[in-house]
Parts: sequence; structure tokens; C-alpha cells
Amino acid sequence: ESVGATSVLPPTSDVRLVDIMGSQVIDNYLFLACEWTDIGQPFLDFDLVEEHPSYLSTHQRHEDLFSRQVTLDRCFETFTSPERLDGNNLYYCSSCKEHVRATKTMELWRLPNVLVVHLKRFEFRNALRSTKDETFVNFPLEGLDMSRYCAHPNATVPSSASASASNGGGGNKADDSDFVVDSIPAMYDLFGVVNHYGRLGFGHYTAYARRWDKNGMDKDWAVFDDSSVREFGDGTTGDGLVATSAAYVLFYRRRVFS
Repeated sequence: ESVGATSVLPPTSDVRLVDIMGSQVIDNYLFLACEWTDIGQPFLDFDLVEEHPSYLSTHQRHEDLFSRQVTLDRCFETFTSPERLDGNNLYYCSSCKEHVRATKTMELWRLPNVLVVHLKRFEFRNALRSTKDETFVNFPLEGLDMSRYCAHPNATVPSSASASASNGGGGNKADDSDFVVDSIPAMYDLFGVVNHYGRLGFGHYTAYARRWDKNGMDKDWAVFDDSSVREFGDGTTGDGLVATSAAYVLFYRRRVFS
């Protein structure tokens, strides 16, 4: 190859893409930049435009993703469901002195003022390939109730018992021992979303956010796309949906801070 060669192909080129990319290419996406000259027509007759089969298949795939949606509540239910440890993760029982297939359960002990939810979008397959899960996770913009996922959603731990367990009976502050407080409901509202488009190692990030302070939350959202920032409405209608299959990281604010 000559020095200074570029990837730009002349209009008369008959080189096939497979000759450039190789028959063993594993990329899921191919980006092309096309240039054309003025055809001298005042307008295009879109009635004659035919949709390419690749567009139809991609459109159908996105439709399937939305029809295969799950809810954020369902994700938390799965996260907190009992799990039987398999043969590679046996639990060593100090009583019977052997490894057993114990049941593991993940539960929330304390709830934060700002809750960050990271959706697992990528799955490692091998050193050359990772896949992205674009399933639509339907998450609420307001009223996410986390009390059902706490260890004891309808009770409080006695201050004396918690203090004894944490400090060997040395005492502790009451506000550090109660993990469910009736005056502080476990209700959360969304104030930010990080979106990811593309694949692992090559993609684009955008974000949705809305203002909030101690007095409450704004209804209207803004979309952040590189240096561009624009209003996005209430995030629930038309092209201004905050909840999409591109959502990657969710940011929730507790209605009443603990």
C-alpha cells in the first residue's frame, strides 16, 4: 500500500465491503459516511423510496426489544430472591464442618438519600467479544417504593439491639440503628438518567436530568448531548420519553432525606 492512502473510495469503485472488512469481522455495527452531488431536482419523490431490508430488520429488532420489556421492580425482585449456591460456590458450614449448597439472599439494610441503579447491559463472552443487552427496563419517574426490598420493611431494629451488635454493647445513636423510620418513607423520584448507545468500546453517552432541591422536584427535563443542552418536556410523551431501552444508569432522590 502506498503512503498516504485513505479509506475513501471513488464513485466508480467496485471494491466490496467484505474485501475491506474481512470475512471474519465480528463488529456488530458498521458506520459509513456517504457523499453525493446535487442531482438537479427541486425535491425527491418519497413515494418511490423503498425501505431497505436491513432497515426493516433493525426496526423489527427494536420493536421486539420494547415488547420484551421488564420492570425495574421485577429487577429488584430478582436481585433479592433467594439463590441456591451451585457446586462452584458452596458455603462452608462451621457446624457440620463441610461445604454445603446453602441459600443466599441479598437484602437492603439501609437506604441512601440518593439511590444509584446501574443496569447490567454488557455481558463478557470472550477476549474478542462482548454483547449488549438492550432489553427495555421500564422504570418509574416518580414513586419508586424501596421498602419492600428492605430486610424488614415493616419493622425497626431496636436501638439497644443494634447498638449492642455494632459496638459490643457500647451504645449507638438511635438514628444510626433504625433502618426503617415511619416518618421517612422509602419513596424515591427519578432525577437523572445516563443513556448508552452503541456497543462496548465504541458508543455514545447522553443524559437526562431535572432540577431538584429540598422543596421538591421540577417536572420538566433537559437532555444533555455533548455540548448540546435542550428542554425535554415532562419525559412521558411522544419523542420526549425518559424511559427507553438506552437507559444505563438511573439516579433517584429520596423524597424525604434521612
